[in-house]
Amino acid sequence: QAQQQGGQGGQGGFAGGGGQQQQIQNEDLREVKSSILEFIDAGGERGREMRSGLIADIRINADSRTNSLVITAPPESLPLIEILIGQLDRPSAAVAEIKVFPLTNSDATGMVTLLERLFSGQTQGQRGGAQGALGGALGLQLIGADDASSSLIPLRFSVDTRTNSIIAIGGGEALRVVHAVLLSLDSSEVRQRQNRVYTLKNSPAADVANAIQQFLTSRRQIEQQDPALESAFDQFEREVVVVPEPVGNKLLISATPRYFDDIIQMVRELDMMPKQCMIQALLVEVELSTNDEWGVELGLQDSILFDRSLVTELVQISNTNTLPNGTQTTTQEIISQASQPGYLFNNQPLGNNTTPGINTSRLGGQALGDFAVGRINGDLGYGGLVLAAGSESVSALLRALAARRRIDVLSRPQIQALDNQLAQIQVGQEIPRVTGFNINQNTGNATPIVTPRATGIILEVIPRISPDGMVVMEVSARKDALNPTGVPLFTNPNGSLIESPIIDTTNALTSVIVRSGQTIVLGGMITNSHEVEERKVPLLGDIPFLGQLFRADFKRTRRTELLIFLTPRI
Repeated sequence: QAQQQGGQGGQGGFAGGGGQQQQIQNEDLREVKSSILEFIDAGGERGREMRSGLIADIRINADSRTNSLVITAPPESLPLIEILIGQLDRPSAAVAEIKVFPLTNSDATGMVTLLERLFSGQTQGQRGGAQGALGGALGLQLIGADDASSSLIPLRFSVDTRTNSIIAIGGGEALRVVHAVLLSLDSSEVRQRQNRVYTLKNSPAADVANAIQQFLTSRRQIEQQDPALESAFDQFEREVVVVPEPVGNKLLISATPRYFDDIIQMVRELDMMPKQCMIQALLVEVELSTNDEWGVELGLQDSILFDRSLVTELVQISNTNTLPNGTQTTTQEIISQASQPGYLFNNQPLGNNTTPGINTSRLGGQALGDFAVGRINGDLGYGGLVLAAGSESVSALLRALAARRRIDVLSRPQIQALDNQLAQIQVGQEIPRVTGFNINQNTGNATPIVTPRATGIILEVIPRISPDGMVVMEVSARKDALNPTGVPLFTNPNGSLIESPIIDTTNALTSVIVRSGQTIVLGGMITNSHEVEERKVPLLGDIPFLGQLFRADFKRTRRTELLIFLTPRI
């Protein structure tokens, strides 16, 4: 700090060495103003303040032989001049130094590239040579250097890959700045990764790992839409490795400290105890079937045809007699015999008995009503009312049946399912289905490849539990029935036929939402068949009342209905 005081008196000045003195005119001396300087010594004790007093009559002479300065000045100004000379008499920063900077976390080659780019202004300034320095183009001036001489020595860097170190050559002040930069960049362990084996308690390891990898892949795709916003450092820092270990249901996790806690938190949330739902099902299957049958078969024939019936099924007994002399005599005695067609000649082939005494040249005729009425119902196993009569010339059969059948199948299965997991209920059986063949090249015969197929009532439910106590269920109900007929698939050279069964299927697929404890009903799986069959003699069968002797009527009705009651309980 300089304080100026007015006045025209006071003579003072500075004199250089070499015995040369500058003559100052008295007129000029009268115009010089006296000054007082104050200087704060930052390197002294507690930053002491120095005051010069009036700067006047100060002489400084240089002795080049001893490299000394001879100072003549008032006593109160000598301490200030001494401090100023000490500040100017420091060692020059233009002396080159060599330092080795070992790096712990950073890559030495990459750091050298960064430093050369950072100090490129100084390097380019030095390439101009001495002329550039003299011209004032000293390059990059570093903060913290005492003077501009630190920029006169160019910075050069080398890399020792074996020890991951940087060898730098330059001015002392510049090297201190380089050291500060390297210390700051190498302080954070950016390449350090945290590794952990996380044991899952509830969720499968493969599912959790797949979910996290999909999330990271989607986020990476969004970030890579603008490559300018993401550096190589960011890409390295965001890389996360998640590998499932299915045997122990564990996850192998590797991430940088910045993202490690986020990944662990995400894994914990995915591995939370899932909600469970008890699904109580009531399966009611009702089958109603009716059969109404009425039929008459009437046959008339000439009696000569009865005489020509075939004699079959002879039943004989043997009689053995023993004479006193020991001779045994065996005779055969016929105790019964049956004639075909005999009395039941209706719908039977004509007899061809040619026993002597039967007039084979006589013409005999038949008049029959053949409606395949039969004595029993082939599906039910019984025939109802059966009236039959016959003689050698007349055969009559009447059958009447009215059957009603009701079948109720009731099943009460219940199953416990996890949230958003498939639960399946099956009431039925498994049947083999042909899905392929293996052909024997020698014989040409085919061996079927069989795969089991579940049939019956199959119920599949996927519950999703909401936080407000509602349950969304995706329900798939299927009813399969085995058809008595099959589909021919292959015929072997030996004539054997390979068939595959036909399965009649009824499916229902729906999504419903219900509160916990409430019941929903799934219906509509109804099968209704109505079959009417008339067999009659033309014209005669249409005559009122009398036409019943010349016809057979069959009516079959079958109705099945499946009701499913579902009650979820969280």
